[in-house]
Amino acid sequence: MENNISSANQLRPTVYPSGVDLWIIVMLMSAPITSLVIGCYLLQQGQSGGALTLFLCAAATASLTAAATIPCRYTLHDDALTVRCGLLCYQIPLSDITSITKSGTILSGPALSLKRVLIKTSKRTYILSPKKRDLFIANLEQSLQNFDRDTSQKES
Repeated sequence: MENNISSANQLRPTVYPSGVDLWIIVMLMSAPITSLVIGCYLLQQGQSGGALTLFLCAAATASLTAAATIPCRYTLHDDALTVRCGLLCYQIPLSDITSITKSGTILSGPALSLKRVLIKTSKRTYILSPKKRDLFIANLEQSLQNFDRDTSQKES
């Protein structure tokens, strides 16, 4: 019976997509678009070899950008926060989190917006940018309280 109660207490994972700033999209897409534009110009000038090279560069740059950024989301589980940004994927155990704060830092992280959240652990600081930042922080703090309460009940 105890297993049914503990499984009933477990919440479904909640997914929070990253917010995306327009200027970041412009920055990420400027190289492939510039390569395409110059490639079209070269093709129009009869330089098909140079145009092909630029088209391949545009495709490679766009592919690498997509592989590094899509999808960018954060999934809140009962015991951990999963961060997924492109090919990068890792978990932050809730037991390791020491603080959660809003930030506008320009430091690098799996975040596509400057409306950011800093999650500190004893080992490092994680930089995230959930679209619904306030809701994400509130739900993460609630999950931390629930996790702490469940952990203390299991110990006693």
